[in-house]
Amino acid sequence: MSDRTAIGLEWEGVDDYNVAGYIVYRGDSSAPLTRVGGSHNRFSNHFLDDNDIKQGRQYIYAVSYYTKDGRESAKSAAIGASALPMPEPISWLASGNILPRKAKVIFRPHNNERISGYIVERRDSKRGEWRIAGKLQGRLHAEFIDDGLADGAEYEYRIVSVTFDGLKSRPSEAIITATKQLPPTVTGLSATTKLKGKIDIKWNRLKEDGGGTYRVYASDSPDGSFSQIAEVKPRNSVSETIASEGATRFYKVTFVDPDGLESRLQQKAVRGATPPPPQPKK
Repeated sequence: MSDRTAIGLEWEGVDDYNVAGYIVYRGDSSAPLTRVGGSHNRFSNHFLDDNDIKQGRQYIYAVSYYTKDGRESAKSAAIGASALPMPEPISWLASGNILPRKAKVIFRPHNNERISGYIVERRDSKRGEWRIAGKLQGRLHAEFIDDGLADGAEYEYRIVSVTFDGLKSRPSEAIITATKQLPPTVTGLSATTKLKGKIDIKWNRLKEDGGGTYRVYASDSPDGSFSQIAEVKPRNSVSETIASEGATRFYKVTFVDPDGLESRLQQKAVRGATPPPPQPKK
């Protein structure tokens, strides 16, 4: 009688009051028969072998008995028994649409009703280590969404099936998926220097900016801390009101797509200014 990690043996007992018990031997294709256990009761005719049984491996067994004065009989004829194999891996899985900072993996539920759930493994590159990205409970739970990933990065995923008694299948084949790229950096930035009371900031609109917004950042120095001063629906300009004359400001602009991903700031800020106050006549 076989299970995945245990094999049960039964035999016809020897009806002799001199018998004290039985000895069970086990071997396989690469190892000779060695003693693995037995019984110290002549009325027992059952043995459970759960000592390091490997899933899917074939074993050979034989049984002998021993008498009260310590003599052992010849071994019985050997019989073969195979531990049940591990569950087959998931047969089909695929990645969903490219998502912002997320990855979606879908797969066909396992057809073995002994499966209780799945372990989803991820690695960042083909030379990286596989790590557990998540666990799914329920055989029919066949979708996994991984969150908190890097922008524009590739990831590899595979699925391990788990039985109710905690046994694991071989991993499925791996798939590669990627997260959404950040929007392109905004170009063509300029700012005025001759308008009284305000500075106009302009930029080139992206080819595809529908549903997004542009954020405008400003600072009093090119290397200072930039703070957001405006966020506008798709257009190519905005104005900052400046009360003082001779003021200098520095600007950067980003684009935020409908998924909330924001493009990178320009490395170099553009300078804007208001004209200085008129000089008194001499």
